Amino acid sequence: MGRANEIKRVKLGDKEYKIILADNFLKRAFGLMMRDIGDDEGMLFLYNNRKLHIHTFFMRYPIDVIFFKDGEVVEVVKNLKPWKTYKCKNYSNAMLEIKSGNIDIEGLLGKKVKLD
Repeated sequence: MGRANEIKRVKLGDKEYKIILADNFLKRAFGLMMRDIGDDEGMLFLYNNRKLHIHTFFMRYPIDVIFFKDGEVVEVVKNLKPWKTYKCKNYSNAMLEIKSGNIDIEGLLGKKVKLD
């Protein structure tokens, strides 16, 4: 499987997720639009350090979003509904999108996360 659909694993709290790495313009632009994911799946977006602005246009379900700066959780957004936008208040260089309600995101702030 090439980098086009590179699968990684990340552990948040006590739950492990299989994630697709969105590490180029096209994968970041399309993200999870028109794509279904399982309860144990997500998409990790990689960026240069900045305040990220995201949207959920064309999404079919709400998502939870976790923003990271150098592997540390700096912000979480719970239950971001389809057709909404959100601007991260903190500088970050990665963002994980997962289906809403699959993890208790309370208590994640400040935690270090390792990508396998």
